[in-house]
Amino acid sequence: MTQPNKAQLILVTGGAGYIGSQLIRDLVADPRFANATIRIYDNMQRQHYCGLMDLPTRGRYEFIRGDILDRLNLERAMHGATSVIHLAALVRTPLSFDQPEWTEQVNHWGTAMVVDCALNMGLPHLLYVSSASVYGPGGPFREEDVCRPVGPYAISKRKGEEEVIQGGKRGLPFTIVRLGTTFGYAPAMRFDAVADRLTYLVGVGRPMVIHGSGEQIRPHIHIRDASTVLRLALTDFRARGEIFNAVTLNPTVNQIAQTLQTIRPGASIRYTDQDILTELSFEVDSIKLMGLGFQPELNLEQGLREMLGHWQGFRPLVVDSMV
Repeated sequence: MTQPNKAQLILVTGGAGYIGSQLIRDLVADPRFANATIRIYDNMQRQHYCGLMDLPTRGRYEFIRGDILDRLNLERAMHGATSVIHLAALVRTPLSFDQPEWTEQVNHWGTAMVVDCALNMGLPHLLYVSSASVYGPGGPFREEDVCRPVGPYAISKRKGEEEVIQGGKRGLPFTIVRLGTTFGYAPAMRFDAVADRLTYLVGVGRPMVIHGSGEQIRPHIHIRDASTVLRLALTDFRARGEIFNAVTLNPTVNQIAQTLQTIRPGASIRYTDQDILTELSFEVDSIKLMGLGFQPELNLEQGLREMLGHWQGFRPLVVDSMV
């Protein structure tokens, strides 16, 4: 059920970012993409230059610096592509209300631009990386459930999905993957989401700050498992025209913190007041994805332990006036 191993040109928008920096390395290590050229398209707004450094020498890479709202540059990047993995987005924590206008512009209208260019150029396949946050609070959700997103980020990702689905009705082959919050070590790191943020705090000897009770549920997937899912969705024809949840665990925030305390027994927790958004819980089911043969490789403790291993030598602060 997979594509034959032939020369491919895979365009990865946002390829220098957190997920992209892991994915572009895994693609060239995957025998299914042995002959592929990986073209990275990124505006480098987050200055993740490290995501482009020390790439595997066996890989064939191209880099174009550009924005998904720049149609001419985007079409140039898409020229000759056999697949596009659309990761580029203004990324926020799932329930964030930061920069609503710009979030809408990049995540919704930028995706509309990608879809329109893909249709005009006859792209063979678009893989859109969406977010499990499109469901809103509640769950456990499956792909057929109604989406009621909360906050500009989740709303913009759902609108992006709608653009891709409409593109499909106009003849664009597509797959949509709704990733849970990614966590774990990657060449270009992010520390705004809960698991990575708490790990950072433990790593540098500070208390873990938890908003609210900590009983909020957050769907997660390890960064390398996320890469595995995207490569599976790229190659398995059963995924064409489909939407898949990609979540491997639904821990509470307290469970994440307690797992970190298991690894570093001296780590402490502080609870603080929260706004209405941080207290919302949502849970996601990935049984449909498992039907394609996907099995996760890393659990919560393994992912946190590996990431925490990159911080060494910090001692807890006796006086802590800033977190």
